[in-house]
Amino acid sequence: MAYSGKYDSPADLLLDEDLSHDEKVKMLKQWRNDEKDLIRASDDGMDHEARPDVLKQVKKALISLQESAAD
Repeated sequence: MAYSGKYDSPADLLLDEDLSHDEKVKMLKQWRNDEKDLIRASDDGMDHEARPDVLKQVKKALISLQESAAD
């Protein structure tokens, strides 16, 4: 997980000027998938902290990138 430990939030990832647009999209999609997996694991009774608020932040960041690419 390239974002893990480096970014506190999806917004922090968006602010990283060293990443290209495509790199940001790729990392955010991986983050989204990881959060979905955590939520599923939590729903299945595994001891993982479900963080739906983070998933919402990731989705919002992806939308922001899509909108900026359209401009």
